[in-house]
Amino acid sequence: MKEKEFKSAGFMQMFMMLQDMSTPENTSVKETIKRKERIVFATPGIIKPNNWDTLSDQEKINRLNKVQQQ
Repeated sequence: MKEKEFKSAGFMQMFMMLQDMSTPENTSVKETIKRKERIVFATPGIIKPNNWDTLSDQEKINRLNKVQQQ
């Protein structure tokens, strides 16, 4: 991973953590996915998978959480 991408990944994780902290508890899974997608797929070096729209919401949230925890 390039240094710029490494820094971008760190910022992505920080923004996702802040977003998690500011999201109301009663937010739907779909809304949580939308919020995380905006951050993750705007990060340099991360490309949305071709089959993303066909994945279940549970699979999407699992993948987004894995990206956040790396």
